[in-house]
Amino acid sequence: MKKWKLCGLIFFCMCFIIFKKETLATEDRSTEGKRLEELMPTGEEFLFEDGDIVGFIGDSITHVEYTEISYQEFLYNYYITRYPKWELEFRNLGTGSFMASDVLELYSGGKDIYDAELEGITKAVIMLGMNEALSGISAEEYISNIQAVTELLREQGLKCEDIILVAPTPFDQTRTSNYSEEGRMNAHFDDTLSEYTSRLRILAAKLGTKYIDLHTPMLWATTLLQKENGEATLTIDDGIHPSGVANVLAGFFFLRQQGAGEKVASVRISKEGQIVAENARVKSLKQSGDRYVRFSYQPYSLPVAVPLEVKTADEYFEMLDQVSQEILQVEGLNWDTTYTVCMDRVFVGEFTGAELGQGINIASCDWNLGQVAAKDIEVLNQKWHKISAKYRSVLRKSTREEKSATQEDVNAAYEQWKEKSKELREQMYGTARDSVDKAYVVEIISENAHVWMGQELKEWVAEGIMAVLLFVIFIFVWRHKKHLKKE
Repeated sequence: MKKWKLCGLIFFCMCFIIFKKETLATEDRSTEGKRLEELMPTGEEFLFEDGDIVGFIGDSITHVEYTEISYQEFLYNYYITRYPKWELEFRNLGTGSFMASDVLELYSGGKDIYDAELEGITKAVIMLGMNEALSGISAEEYISNIQAVTELLREQGLKCEDIILVAPTPFDQTRTSNYSEEGRMNAHFDDTLSEYTSRLRILAAKLGTKYIDLHTPMLWATTLLQKENGEATLTIDDGIHPSGVANVLAGFFFLRQQGAGEKVASVRISKEGQIVAENARVKSLKQSGDRYVRFSYQPYSLPVAVPLEVKTADEYFEMLDQVSQEILQVEGLNWDTTYTVCMDRVFVGEFTGAELGQGINIASCDWNLGQVAAKDIEVLNQKWHKISAKYRSVLRKSTREEKSATQEDVNAAYEQWKEKSKELREQMYGTARDSVDKAYVVEIISENAHVWMGQELKEWVAEGIMAVLLFVIFIFVWRHKKHLKKE
């Protein structure tokens, strides 16, 4: 009897330990979710505005020759798709290997090279610090040089509130390969970057500039990855340059701290057939019980494009819902029936009536016609990224020690960039505007319904019978009149 009591006690203790571990794991995940919100508190909204020319000043992490997507490219896609009627220009002013002192020297004429791309910018984003940390520059000197860059931009006509100081992305020193066999950390440049970050926040408050912290949330994301795999990294294996996925995350964290919203458009159709639409026009609603719904839908914005890098980032961090929501909600459908959603008879997805009743986000559906247009814009956006990086490469060659490019080379590259950049910008906005100027026919079709050419087959049959009856009546009347004439 005592043995059974002892076994029961042991079993109870094991169950309690397992339950406690699961509870703690849930609490840890919850804490991680809360911590992200704390890292990016919602404060004053300072989105870019219609007519802005935004210059992104930085080093190779802004220049980005090493991957297909940059953080400012992700931002550009968001702004073009969300505000297609605007005129907004982005300029990549990043130069590989640059520090703040190089930026000062270039734009003060000390490098004997003139970069016309700075001309006319109305807002500036400054993200520097990685090369300073790698070179052992003290926090005091780094902050002093950043302040001098800010003052130089003010001399160019920018106000402090038009300048955004950005804490740089981290150096990955926590991956397992950065530790010796004895467990000693090898390179630890991120300690310096962390010090830069805390002081940059203070400088932004002192000067009255805007401030965005990419360092802290990117560290948070790295920590999450390395909990699963100690060798996982958000860099391209050098610990320095963010990967394509990391650039997407950086763009996302930037938007969140700018106060960017998530709403693309939304449509709610009640059980009684009442329509509530936000940032969209909906008309010509037709409902056939809980079997078939059709309406004309014209959203005034597009969703954020979801190429491979964005899809991968979303799989890890579930970030898309926070910047791209196109909600379709239809009440009164059969909750356990599967429905097909189509746009202009193109398959978008399958959802249950319960999901549609609660509201689904179709923004990331591959064949959502707004998503198709957004991906077309992103193809052009990547071309913009490449031609921008190409010009910055020529500029870098003209300013480094070997000086393998001349001012004439820089001028020629600038003119090519200027012409091509304008062309691509017009194409991107043209694609976005063409999309939001169209109305799509949205159909929600029950798996039990048989629809052809926008109608259920039973409706075609009913209309066919009615047409035959009308034809018979017409023939009867016509023959009757003809007969009367003969008499």
